Amino acid sequence: MKVREIMSKSVIYAEVPGSRSEVIEIMAKSGKSGLPVVKKGTRKLVGMVTKTDLLRNPDEEQLALLMTRNPVVVHVEDDVKKAVELMLKHGIRRLPVVNEEDELAGIISVADIVSKVIPRLNINEPIKAYYRRQVPAIWDKTPLNIAYEVMRLLGSKYLIALNDEAKLSGILTEEDIVKSAEITSSEKKFSSAPSEGTEWDWDVVTIVYIFKKELKIPPDIRVRDVMVRKVIKVNEYTSIRECARKMSHFNIDQLPVLDVKGKLIGVIEDKDLLSAVFKVL
Repeated sequence: MKVREIMSKSVIYAEVPGSRSEVIEIMAKSGKSGLPVVKKGTRKLVGMVTKTDLLRNPDEEQLALLMTRNPVVVHVEDDVKKAVELMLKHGIRRLPVVNEEDELAGIISVADIVSKVIPRLNINEPIKAYYRRQVPAIWDKTPLNIAYEVMRLLGSKYLIALNDEAKLSGILTEEDIVKSAEITSSEKKFSSAPSEGTEWDWDVVTIVYIFKKELKIPPDIRVRDVMVRKVIKVNEYTSIRECARKMSHFNIDQLPVLDVKGKLIGVIEDKDLLSAVFKVL
């Protein structure tokens, strides 16, 4: 299976010469927080720029000095296995795809692997060996502003909510938080930044950090007031194929994992499925 069969050919990118403000505008409009960078007027790939680059260099305006040169790439004729291997090795969610002239030809992502590769491979192995035993969990009566801080400190984009009986009651995401919050201008300085693991998602944490704005969350709102209550879940014997199908169908990146008695025992993320794919390819 070749990369060209799986990759997305429609690519949003930045150009050099270019500026910080141009990159931020593209990111904000597209919902992306990582962009391939090409030489202006061509498709020649010269680098990558992510939200982390913007965070690490808050006063730099030139894109040429912000971007990372010599990014990790795959070629259109490479096997998909190589793309998966690079994603696992470097902990990244997407890879630029180049042709023989090193011109940008597409993007291949974890989502592409989940939605296009796993169904072809028909992997019936259970997720038992791949799901995470450490769960970013929180009490569903926790004030939302505290939950946001917990999410930030964990570097997680979601929290699994538990009720008074310590049973799964919902999932809280950053999108749920921003719906109930107000983002206002502020010169507040932060001591840490979001993790690089989410570089391809434009999230509320990105907005707060990059634009030096403050997220104001009403103190009387609890996690249970805004969380998603209808949770799509799996058990430890659910197959890789079925897990991927649910993620693709419901457009979600993570699924709580329950044991045979319905007790929460873990969570599986889309990127956790890559190891199973690599074994089969």
